[in-house]
Amino acid sequence: MKKISRVSTIISAIMLLTYIIVLISIWSRITDTVPTHFNAAGVADSYGSKRNLAFEPVLAAFLLLFLSLMERIPAIWNFPVAVTDENRERLYKIAMIMMGGIKVLVTALLIDVGVSSLVEGYPIWPMYMMLGVMIILIIVSTVQMVRAK
Repeated sequence: MKKISRVSTIISAIMLLTYIIVLISIWSRITDTVPTHFNAAGVADSYGSKRNLAFEPVLAAFLLLFLSLMERIPAIWNFPVAVTDENRERLYKIAMIMMGGIKVLVTALLIDVGVSSLVEGYPIWPMYMMLGVMIILIIVSTVQMVRAK
């Protein structure tokens, strides 16, 4: 289980560090005003300072740290079934896989939000796809946990 946590943390951290390096390297070329909000069709409908671009990596780092810390305390998690000595390991493994996937997807989602402010005409579908995969991951994990009781 620790390997799942370690791998998902490393993947998320590499994605986040890569985004930060790219953001820093292009900072001087970014216009002072960037899109800060998009409607459901992916059309920018609000603008703000390019300093707002620093919000996504900070939030992603905070969430990555928070989720990584929460992984270390599975006893406080809520499960859809009672945790017993017989099912504990199976439930924890399913939950760790789910948490690892959520870590990677949340990091990717926040990077996607930042990139959408940098690239004109950036498509909205990657965000919807990541949200859909996250919902499917949660549903599948929950079903597996119920079956593991």
